[in-house]
Amino acid sequence: MNDELRLIRKIQKSGDRAAADTLVRNYYDEIYRFLRKQLSDHDAAYDLTQEVFISVLKSIGRYDPKRGAGFRTWLYKIATDKTVDYFRSRASRQPTTLSLDDVQPIDETDFTKRLEQQDFAERVYVFVNTLSPEAQRIFRLHIFGGYTFAEIAEQTEMPESSIKTKYYRLLNTLRKEFADHG
Repeated sequence: MNDELRLIRKIQKSGDRAAADTLVRNYYDEIYRFLRKQLSDHDAAYDLTQEVFISVLKSIGRYDPKRGAGFRTWLYKIATDKTVDYFRSRASRQPTTLSLDDVQPIDETDFTKRLEQQDFAERVYVFVNTLSPEAQRIFRLHIFGGYTFAEIAEQTEMPESSIKTKYYRLLNTLRKEFADHG
């Protein structure tokens, strides 16, 4: 049994806080980066990361490695679901804002180009947030999580060919929607 499974068993059997702390520390930065790539706000990414791990620890009693999904896969599923929920609730509450935190202009032309790229990316994210949770999950796992189609298929328990079809259909939809962008 690997170290990760030992930690999970300790948490499941006795609620071992040290084991929970170690498990969270092992994945915290990775999940934060996954979420930060999708959110334009550091604080929101931090808060959502906290929500993911609270959810993980509350539901870890139901995690069963024998069901086929590895812990990392299960963790990313929870993170992706939380992200979809976040954008769904955010869309109904307020308009999307543009963050300039990461923009470091070198010259006026470069600054303008970066703003246009960031604005375009933000428009794409807003559009993706209107899609079905399944389409969002595939997009987010592939683009932000770096998952392969095979890994997404394993996580979603769908055939890899279906994942590819849905992803490329989404890309075609994005191309049509943003054809005016150039």
